[in-house]
Amino acid sequence: MAPLDSKSSGGEPGVWKSGRGRGRRLPKGRVYSDEGLAAVRALLGDRPRRRDLLIEFLHLIQDAYGHLSADHLAALAFEMKLGQAEVYETATFYAHFDVVKEGETPPPALTIRVCDSLSCELAGAEQLRAALEEGLDPGQVRVLRAPCMGRCDTAPVLELGHNHIDHATPEKVRAAIAAGDTHAHLPDYEGFDAYAAAGGYAVLKGLRAGGDWEAVQDSVLAAGLRGLGGAGFLGAQMGLCAGQSGSALSGGEW
Repeated sequence: MAPLDSKSSGGEPGVWKSGRGRGRRLPKGRVYSDEGLAAVRALLGDRPRRRDLLIEFLHLIQDAYGHLSADHLAALAFEMKLGQAEVYETATFYAHFDVVKEGETPPPALTIRVCDSLSCELAGAEQLRAALEEGLDPGQVRVLRAPCMGRCDTAPVLELGHNHIDHATPEKVRAAIAAGDTHAHLPDYEGFDAYAAAGGYAVLKGLRAGGDWEAVQDSVLAAGLRGLGGAGFLGAQMGLCAGQSGSALSGGEW
């Protein structure tokens, strides 16, 4: 699609022109409102409109409004110069984004996500979810199932807003709601610079400076690493990457 015509190009201002010369007042796809575009621009501020920041911008809208409206998605696509389908498919892929179409009712302000992994199920996650659904006002709090949260050692686990509650019980949840404790609790972690200064990634730096990747691959294969995701594929992956021209990304994505 060609940009909006201007007087300097001989076209009528404000009319989208196609390659065959036909014009229209609005771009293809869902039309955003002026209010929606202004809201998106206010949230994004002076941040660069890079496509790799799409998920971060979706989080900004979700956190500000509690959901992603069709209007805001269309406005975000326009502001970032992305296709509306690309923005929509990204927003609907992740469970923590709530896409609300025209005419749909937005979700309650607070969402509880109860982990339904094997460890949590064995620790009573199903009973916990049922108790929460029965004991809380559905107009104020939404209770959902959610995939593994990576905290199997403290099952059952749930996420209240963005606050993970370990060894969760209905009593703990009600207390956290009353206290407004719905935000993430960040641990006192070691930053990258401190880790690298203390010798972190020294082996990696040595390999990149002149190591023998084939010897490393043999060591990985001999170790018999197995696991979900790319762990069991690591040895073969190294050989595939080394055999390609240019650069390749880890994780099986080229």
